[in-house]
Amino acid sequence: MQLTCQPHSDPMLLDRLLRPQSIAVVGASPRSFIGSVALRNCLELGYTGALIPVAQNHSEVAGLRGVPSLSAIDKTPDLAVVQVRTDRILPIVREGLEAGVRGFVIPGAGYTDSGADALAVSDGLAALRREYDFEVVGPNCMGVLDLVTRAAPYVGTVTSDVRRGTVAVVAQSGAIIEAFVNVGGRVPLSTAVSSGSEAVTGLADYLDFFTEDVHTSSVLAFIETLTDATRTLAAARRLSEAGKTLAVCIVGHSDTATDGVTAHSGKLAAGARLTTAAFRQAGALIADDLDELMAFGELLGAGRGRPRGRRTHVVTNSGGEGNLIADIADTVGLQLPLMSSAAVKALRERWPFLGVRNPLDPWGADDYTNIYPTAIHHAAQEPGDILLVAMDQHRASGPHERELGRALAQYLHDTDSGQGKFPVLLSPVSDEIDPVLVEYCRKAAIPVLRGARPGLSALAKLATEVQDVAESTRQRSVVVPDLPPCGTVTEDQALDILASMGVTTPRRLRVDNPAEAAAAARTLSTPIVLKGIAPNITHKTERGLVAINPIDVEQSAAEMIAKNPDLNLDFLVVEQIRGELEVIIGYKRDRVFGPTIIVGIGGVWTEFHNDAAVHVGPVDEKAAARLLDESTVGTMMSAARGGALHRPGVLAALRAVSDLALTHPNILSIDINPLIVGRDHATAVDAVIERA
Repeated sequence: MQLTCQPHSDPMLLDRLLRPQSIAVVGASPRSFIGSVALRNCLELGYTGALIPVAQNHSEVAGLRGVPSLSAIDKTPDLAVVQVRTDRILPIVREGLEAGVRGFVIPGAGYTDSGADALAVSDGLAALRREYDFEVVGPNCMGVLDLVTRAAPYVGTVTSDVRRGTVAVVAQSGAIIEAFVNVGGRVPLSTAVSSGSEAVTGLADYLDFFTEDVHTSSVLAFIETLTDATRTLAAARRLSEAGKTLAVCIVGHSDTATDGVTAHSGKLAAGARLTTAAFRQAGALIADDLDELMAFGELLGAGRGRPRGRRTHVVTNSGGEGNLIADIADTVGLQLPLMSSAAVKALRERWPFLGVRNPLDPWGADDYTNIYPTAIHHAAQEPGDILLVAMDQHRASGPHERELGRALAQYLHDTDSGQGKFPVLLSPVSDEIDPVLVEYCRKAAIPVLRGARPGLSALAKLATEVQDVAESTRQRSVVVPDLPPCGTVTEDQALDILASMGVTTPRRLRVDNPAEAAAAARTLSTPIVLKGIAPNITHKTERGLVAINPIDVEQSAAEMIAKNPDLNLDFLVVEQIRGELEVIIGYKRDRVFGPTIIVGIGGVWTEFHNDAAVHVGPVDEKAAARLLDESTVGTMMSAARGGALHRPGVLAALRAVSDLALTHPNILSIDINPLIVGRDHATAVDAVIERA
C-alpha cells in the first residue's frame, strides 16, 4: 500500500474552519440550550471575532443582533454553525456556499448518523463538495473548541477550567471530546474537534492541519472508523516525521464493538487489530483505553517532550503501592534498575535500617521533611531516564495528607532542576487530586497521572524510541512463479510454489487412491502424515482428513473416503516434520487497508489463541524482522528452552508470502499453517492460497 498521497484539503480553508475570525450561528434561539450555547461559549471564553446569530424569528440572541439568513450578512463569515432540522441542512449549506461561506459545523440537530436521513445529508454534502471547495465538521458532532482564538462553535458546555496548551484532540464521538473538555483541565488543549461522521472533512485533513500548526505539539485521536485509510495513514506519517507525537485509541476489537461502530457511523469498520498495526507503523502510540489516552495528554501537555528511555526510579510512601508499581512496571515494560552501591551506602549511613531498593519507600524511617528530600535527591542522581514520585492523593484527603503531597511535589521539582530526568507525580488510584497540588505541578511542568496502570502504560509507551516510519519497499529481485491457470490452488501446489521461493517444505507425494497412498508411504520410508485433499476444503482436521503416522495407511485413507462421501478425495502423503513451535504465516487483502501480513501461534490452536502480530503493506527484510520481534511468536522463539529457534526460516516465509501476494493481485489470502519451527529449520507443512 502506498501512503504517499498529498493532503486533500486547502490549508487556508481548514484554518478558517478551526480558527475562524467570524462565526454565524444558523438556528440561533434564546429559548433553547442548543440554540444559544455556541454563542455563549464564544462570549464566555472571550472570543474577539464577529458573532452573528441567524434566526428568522429572533432579532437578538445572547445579547447579539441577529439577521434572518446567511445571505443577509454584510461580510461573509469564515464559519457557519448549522443547527437546524435535518431537512433544512442542505438548503442552508447551499445558501451559505453561494454567499461565500467555506466552513460549516453541522451538529446534526439531534439525529444519529446511521439512518436514511443522515446518509442523505452526508451524500448531499459530498455532492456539494464536487461543486464548491469547502470544509465541514460533522454532521453528528459537538463542533470545535479552539483555545488559540477562543472560538467555540461547540454545542456542549465549556467549563471555566478548560486550559490552553499544545495538545489537539480529534474524535468522531462527541462524548469523547466532552470528556476532554469537562475533565477539569487535565489535558491542556490547543484545539478539540468532534469530527462526527466526517462527510467532507476527515481525520487525515485534521492531522495535516496540526502537522503545520505552530500552536500544536501533539495530537490525541479516538478512532472508530476511517473514511480514507490510505490518506489518513499518510497524514499520520507526516505528523510523525514533523517531530510531533500522535497517540490514538482505537475501538472495534470485539464483535460487539465492531457492530456498534458500524451502527454508530454508518460506515464499514476495519478490524481494530489491523487499524492498530497500521497506525503503529505510521509512528502513532496506541492507548488501550480512554484513561490511557488521557494520561498521554497529561504527559505530552506538560511541555517536556518525551522521556529519553525507560529506566525509571520510583520513590513512594507505601511499600504496598511500591510493589504494585513494580508489578505493573514489569508488565508494561518500564525498567526499574537496582540502586547503586553508592546510593545504598549514603542512605544507610543516615538511616541504617532503611531498605534501599527501587521502588524506594522511606516512609516511617524519619520525619518526611528530613528523609524525602534526600531520598528523592539520590534517586535523581542514579543513571536513568524517569524520576517518579508515587503517593495516593485525593481531593478529599485531610490537611496533613495534602501537605505531604505538596511537599513531595516540591522535592521532586527541586531535585529535577538540572538532572535531565523526566519527572512524574503518580497517584496510584484514579481519583481527583488536591487542586492546589495540581496547580503547583502545572506551573512546575510536572505531569500528574491518576491511576497506576494507565499512567505507567502511557509513560512506558511514550518512553519507547520513536519508530522509523519509512514505508516498507520490495527491495530484492525474486522470481515469483505463476499460479495454476484456474480453480483452487491445492495444498501440494501451494507448497510447490512456496518451495520455489525459498521456503522449506517437506517431501511429499500426491496419489489418488488408498493403495497408492500406502505405496507412497513406503517410498518416503519415514514417519508420515496422511492428508485427504479436495477442492475448496481448507480445514481438513474438522473433517477427519488428517492422520499422523497411521499404522495402516491404506485403511486410514479408505476411512477418510467413507467419512466424506461428498468429496472426490485425493491423498497427500507427507514426510512428518518435528519441531518446537507451530506458527501461522498469513496474508490477507483487507477491504480497507489492502495487503496485510500476519505471524502468530499456529496449528489447530490458531483460533483459540487468537494471537497474531500484523503488518499493513508489503514486508521488506527490515519490516519482516520488526514484525517477528514484536510478536508473541518471536518472543517464544528467542526464549525457547535449549536455545533459540530458527529465525531465518520464519523471515523467509514472511518475505515469500508478501512477494507472492504482491505479484498476483488476485490473491485474496495465503495461509501457511502450520510452519513448524525447530532449532535448525522452519518448514511449511500446510498452505492454502485463495484467489478472487
